[in-house]
Amino acid sequence: MTSRIDSNQVRRCLLWVLTSAMLSGCITEITGGLPGPAPKEDRLLAQLDLARGYMEKRDWARAKVPLQKALEIDNFSVEGLVLTGVLFQAEGETALAEEHFSRALTINPDDPQALNNYASFLYEQARYDDALLPLRKLAQNTNYRARPQVFESLGLAFMQLAQMDDAERSFQRALELNFRLARANLELAKLLFERGNLDASNERFFLYNRVGKPTARSTCLGLRLAIASKDKNQEARYRLSLNNLFQDRAEQCLKTL
Repeated sequence: MTSRIDSNQVRRCLLWVLTSAMLSGCITEITGGLPGPAPKEDRLLAQLDLARGYMEKRDWARAKVPLQKALEIDNFSVEGLVLTGVLFQAEGETALAEEHFSRALTINPDDPQALNNYASFLYEQARYDDALLPLRKLAQNTNYRARPQVFESLGLAFMQLAQMDDAERSFQRALELNFRLARANLELAKLLFERGNLDASNERFFLYNRVGKPTARSTCLGLRLAIASKDKNQEARYRLSLNNLFQDRAEQCLKTL
């Protein structure tokens, strides 16, 4: 006689099998343990990324915490030291800023980020002669993507030191690498004008107007060039622009005519 299988019994068996499988899976996951800590490099990068985000918003207070954590993870992180230096520079803590820039360059004397930011710091402090050293070192790095701007900065530093020949050579080199640098074109145009090279100055000033925006400085130079070239129409145009757009600088400019 064939026995009949109770459908409830079947369901109970299936439920037991499924429950056992689920419990087995859970036990397997638990016995695996918690995941280990992230690698040191990943933790450092996460803190630096967070700090950069705050610094881009000029939220210096919030940027301090991830920077402190970054340097706790790796006290020899050049990027961490440089960013901390930039933060202290923004807060006017010049001694602390220089300390961190110097430490970064002690660790890696050739680091482009450290050299660039230290030079910027020194220039801002009007320590133009000191700024020449990191700028010259950075200018030797042919792989540095912002090398044209480095030569432009060298030219500005030489101008502040009244070393006009060196300034002119630096601006020329900057424009050989990138002819679209507005500031280098303008400063070179002004240098050439003051040396009496009117044609070359006009050429540079024309290039400046193609890549740069009118400023009080450029408008004043445009007026001086127009007067020297005896171009009455351009002279009238620049006088009008100077009075309408840069009235606060007009008197100073007119004294140079």
